[in-house]
Order: sequence, then C-alpha cells, then structure tokens
Amino acid sequence: MKIEECQIYEIIKNSLPIGFTLVDKDGIIIDFNPQAEAMTGYLKSEVLAKSHLEILHGTSDREACPLFTYAIQKKQQTVETETTLKKKSGEFITIAATISPLFDKDRRFIGGVELFRDVTELKKLERERKNILPTFAHDMKNPVTTSGGFLSRLLSGKAGPLTEGQKSYLKIIKDELKKLEELIIDFLEFSRFEEKEYKPLKSACNIEENLTNQMEIVRLEADQKNIKFIFEYPEAPVTIIDADCGMINRVISNLLDNAVKYSNPGATVIVRLTDREEDVFVEVIDTGVGISEEHLPYIFDAFYRVSRDSRGSGLGLYIAKTIIEAHGGKIRAISAPGKGSTFSFSLPKMER
Repeated sequence: MKIEECQIYEIIKNSLPIGFTLVDKDGIIIDFNPQAEAMTGYLKSEVLAKSHLEILHGTSDREACPLFTYAIQKKQQTVETETTLKKKSGEFITIAATISPLFDKDRRFIGGVELFRDVTELKKLERERKNILPTFAHDMKNPVTTSGGFLSRLLSGKAGPLTEGQKSYLKIIKDELKKLEELIIDFLEFSRFEEKEYKPLKSACNIEENLTNQMEIVRLEADQKNIKFIFEYPEAPVTIIDADCGMINRVISNLLDNAVKYSNPGATVIVRLTDREEDVFVEVIDTGVGISEEHLPYIFDAFYRVSRDSRGSGLGLYIAKTIIEAHGGKIRAISAPGKGSTFSFSLPKMER
C-alpha cells in the first residue's frame, strides 16, 4: 500500500516530541502540532489563521519573534535561538527554537516553520546554579578567614603558652583551613568567569619580574622537597607586555605550584622565558609524574581531575586558560607519564 506524502507529513508532525508551527509568508499560522498545543495551552483550532507573532508572543514587535526575524525577514535558517512565548494562560515561558524558511519548487518564499521546546525549568536551574555557587563560597570565606586569624594568634602565643603537641595540631588545622580558603577563592573566581565579569585591567607588566617573584613565593615549598628552580631568560631586557599583572601572576603561580606538587623530591623545574617577535613565551618544564594521553585533552576543563587523589578544586588550569585567552594569548600542555610535563603560554606584546 502506497503511503501518500500528506500522510507521511501528518505522521511525522504529530509524532514530534517538540512543538511545531507552520506559517505562511505573512506569519499567519497554518499548522500546529499536538506538542505545540500542550506547551502553549492553545488548541490548533484556536490559532489557525491567527498571527503567530501576536497570539504566541503577545506583541506586534517583529523583533520579539525569531520566526519573523529569520524566516520571514531574512529568509535564513537558525538553530536553537532562545526567546519567550506567551501561553493561553498569559504565562510566559522560555523556548529554544529552530527556524527554517520554506520555498516552493521555483524557489519562491512561501512561509516558515518553527520547531520549539520549553526550556523554562532548565534556564531556572542554570540561574540557580550560577547564583548559589558564588553566594555559598562568599558566605564560607569570611568564617574561614576569621578562623585562620585566630589560629595565627594562638600559635604566636598571644593567648598563652602552648605545648609542642598543641602547636603541632593547631598548625595542621591552620594548613587545612588554608587549603579550604584556596578552594573557596577558586570557586569565587570561577563564578566570575562564568558570568563574564572578570575582565583584565591591563597596564604595563614586566613578565620577567613577575616570574622571578612567583618563583620566590613557591621556593619554600620547593625547598621542602629539595626541588631546584632554573630560570632561563634572554640576556637583553624582555619587552614589557600589556596585561593584568595580578591575573598573570595567578597563572604563573598555578603552573609553578603544579610543577612542584607533581615533581619527585630532588627534581629540577625549568622556567623558560622567550622574547619572540609578536609575543612573549613562557614554559614551565618539570620531570614529574606526567599526564596520560587520555586525560591530556581535558585538563583545562572546569572541575576536571586526573585522578580522585588529585588535590584542589579542579579549577586552577581552567582559570589559567581563561585568563590567558582573555589576554589574547594561548596556553597548552605537553606531557607523558613518567617523563614530566611542559606547560606553556604566550602573551601578546604591547602595541607600539
């Protein structure tokens, strides 16, 4: 038995798990599927021969409707654009819509089709996730900082003498609080990056001086593992770059911390600075445990950890990548298990 084209059209349209609206070249609704009825609250009979714009968007402003903007005005197709839709009850919902213009066999424009799904709850969950993370982290930061301050006073003997055992326990508590504070700071920075609020405040930045200072800060931890730093830099002064020094220091600190953390006692970490024609190039080279090929493509992703034993939030390299790219530079990693890792980044020079 031959199935007619119109039958196939009806079967597919009515079986779609998403809303379907078909309009003519003037934006008048000429078809509406059951999922569209369920989402909007309108029956097909109530919307046929009505303006898609006015009945489903509650306005005569064509800019409010992607079906008008793309299919009717621009004659273009678009995938997953977000807009609001007005239900029969008067409630507005957020939809993700895919739009296509329709042409006849002679390529004359005859109308458009909109496929749409309700993403209201999904957008709500996204907003809640974005709001709860910075709020939670911020509320934790103050008591952690305060607790650390009182522990420092106790360890200094300002509240009375302590036994060596008491000092040892308090020092462990203070170190663990410090780790927690670093995690909270990572989460706060991550939330700012997610909201696009963290933009570089650029000024003249001496990258050679920054590298030297950050190596001195990390040197105490390096000395505890007998790890040696070698700093290789050009004989001529390196060109000053236009960058947010505080943000670049965060990147350098993260790469140096990781190099020390994952290097074996007695190892050497090489920090190499190269002054190239259009940018400066920094490499941090260690001979530590390395990273396997299966993990390497994902190490700059937020919250990614190479193993469950990994310390930290899993945000350090994500933040480093975001900072470098915000400066117009690039960051990459080369590594092999048992042979160490090389993390490198480039930063454009100041425009002359």
